[in-house]
Amino acid sequence: MSAEELKLLDELFESCQYQDSLDMIEKLTDGRDSCEVKWRLARTVFFLSKQSTIDDEKEKLVREAFGHASAALDTDGDNFGANKWYGAILSEKAALDGVTERIKQLENVQKHFQRAVALNGTSDPGIWHMLGQFNYKLSEVNWITRKLINSVAPNPPTASYAEALECFTKAETIKPGFYALNLLYLGKCHLALKQPGEAKAWLERAAAVEVRCEDDRICREEATELLRKL
Repeated sequence: MSAEELKLLDELFESCQYQDSLDMIEKLTDGRDSCEVKWRLARTVFFLSKQSTIDDEKEKLVREAFGHASAALDTDGDNFGANKWYGAILSEKAALDGVTERIKQLENVQKHFQRAVALNGTSDPGIWHMLGQFNYKLSEVNWITRKLINSVAPNPPTASYAEALECFTKAETIKPGFYALNLLYLGKCHLALKQPGEAKAWLERAAAVEVRCEDDRICREEATELLRKL
């Protein structure tokens, strides 16, 4: 697959044209076995799962996406995109497999995110957003869940809202406004850190995003609700 075709796939993805992206990949006559195509296929199927409102279909697509991500990583374990999307999809797939499995995979998810950062953390905002979400969600667990994590995971990762904020800020610095949910999580981090003024500024931007996909809808609705409570 040519560099121009890969660029077109990325443009389709960034404009939320996930089905068109999938159709393009499925029509390929060569290059389907390359790591670059495999992780893009995983990414596309994963985001199609986000659009589904049917639980069984959503789960089927997540598991399919994980299979493609695993194949990409098997093809090239040092590929940036393969590590990035393997970590993201593993996190979602582990959640489907139950609380214990989700906890067991925390260290593995973090490992692949950190590997992706090491490979291309200076120019890709998405991996910083993913690492930020990982840190944020780990920070908000209650003490009961933390106790469970410590009992199940051999080397449980730790995180703070400040670390999450640093990641989201890094993502926004690399490419301002690249992803609606990054605006939302910047606001949520400032709220968690008792900084309502800073939170409001980000949440107002998040509440005003154009809705093109499910993540945009979630962003607008959650930001609007949080603003009502300020």
